[in-house]
Amino acid sequence: MSDRVKARIAALMKMTRASGCTEAEALAAAEKAAALMREYGLSEADITIGQASVRHRSKGQGARDDLWSVVAHCTNTACTFVHAPGERGAEVIFVGRDPGPEIAIYLVVVLNRAIDKGIADFRAGTFYRRRRSTATRRAAVQDFTTGMVLRLSRRLIEIFDATIDGAAKVEAAMARDHRFTDARALNTPSRETRFDDALWSGWAAANRVNLTHGVGGGDASHKRIGRA
Repeated sequence: MSDRVKARIAALMKMTRASGCTEAEALAAAEKAAALMREYGLSEADITIGQASVRHRSKGQGARDDLWSVVAHCTNTACTFVHAPGERGAEVIFVGRDPGPEIAIYLVVVLNRAIDKGIADFRAGTFYRRRRSTATRRAAVQDFTTGMVLRLSRRLIEIFDATIDGAAKVEAAMARDHRFTDARALNTPSRETRFDDALWSGWAAANRVNLTHGVGGGDASHKRIGRA
């Protein structure tokens, strides 16, 4: 089924008295939309709930992946990871009413970029270079990342607080579960930290990420998120 059918139904659903149609026009549009939905086996959620995806290097169990459920919470969406057996990485998919999914995937991109930069700066610093083994360096980076994720999560919730909608999130979760019936819960590993200095360095780095602009509305201003 083409997206043209969904777009046609969506246009019909917008033909209401509130949008300037007469009562007869609104009734005819509603009847036509209902007929098309029956013909193609679509529900209202199939029309009104969208989704967007972005490629990601891990499959939902990395230190930074705890952040994506927070992004979903803040954008009134529900997320899931989709990957093929043997495939490196995965797609992170956000389901919800517009513009939530598009804002969510943009946040994933800019937050990943900010974390990558933070890790690069941390690795260039004294604390990381003083770790003598591969294991301790890996642990230090994970603790640094955990610190960044914890602080970024709090900041996102503070910024988006006024637009978080519980009913919309429930609707998004139901739509996600309907679309991805084979999905299963991830067994998230425990995030025990080893180096407090690395954790707090990550927290401080997250404070330097610019999350003050364009977190609402339908224009392109949200693309300023994450810039220094």
